[in-house]
Amino acid sequence: MIPAKLALEPFSEGDDWDGIPAITITINHAAPAVAMGSVTMRFRQTGVTKPTIVELSSGTPSQIAILDAAVWNFQIPVQPIPELTAGRWMWRLRITDAVGRKRTYLADEIVVLENI
Repeated sequence: MIPAKLALEPFSEGDDWDGIPAITITINHAAPAVAMGSVTMRFRQTGVTKPTIVELSSGTPSQIAILDAAVWNFQIPVQPIPELTAGRWMWRLRITDAVGRKRTYLADEIVVLENI
């Protein structure tokens, strides 16, 4: 499965990131049969020798909040992510269902603007 792309707005280094408002993942217009277990979002710095990896997790509700696991509805609230420095960052959103299957449903790139 190829992850869908979701364009995220650039933001300035040091500013709070706007997150992702409530979103529901569907397959063929319906929630998957097995409930959502957890959500992680990883960022990987691009164009550097040793990239920084930053992870947000539903294990910390202030980072990712599962609103309704049965219908795969969650949100990523506005939050500071000081590790995201100026540059390009690849990101992916992976969901683990209640029986442990992992799938990457969304992925793309976000630009962090230099703070001047």
